[in-house]
Amino acid sequence: MARIGQKTYSAAEIKTLLEALEKQTRRAAKKADAAIDRISRLAFEPYYDYRESLLELEGVIVLIEDRMANADARALAQLADYHAKLIANLLRMKIDVILRVFPALEVAASLPMGAQKVFLATLWEMKETVAHIDRAQMSHLLDADARKRLLVAETILGDVAQRAPRLLEMAELHGRTLMQK
Repeated sequence: MARIGQKTYSAAEIKTLLEALEKQTRRAAKKADAAIDRISRLAFEPYYDYRESLLELEGVIVLIEDRMANADARALAQLADYHAKLIANLLRMKIDVILRVFPALEVAASLPMGAQKVFLATLWEMKETVAHIDRAQMSHLLDADARKRLLVAETILGDVAQRAPRLLEMAELHGRTLMQK
């Protein structure tokens, strides 16, 4: 990663961002709960709010990674475990949301236009979450239950990828039928 900052960061400077990441992850989890509840009733706006909160989290993570890359050695040693724990918690939350979104969408015979965006965003999120875990070699940070849910998510991803063209095609036909009425 290219260096953003040129200074060396202290533990206090990094800890402030780590605490912000922790708070934002809790807020995102609350938004996810609301979104899952509403998705089952084919209301998707809360899901978009959840997705927006993930973008904010990604921005904070970029800042944290820069500061950790430019940290005083003592600060890095002091905060590395806390950082890893927060990232693992974020990944667990993403996996849990994915495992709750797909069943909520799966009950529909076809995906309405709003659901298509949710479906595709969730597919992308699953792919990115699995890739992040693999890339950062973080699977050891996940407990046995989270690793099991990750395997389930990967299986769902494969199943959904096979069904996706049919689901999207049906949604497109459904949309055209509604427009013709």
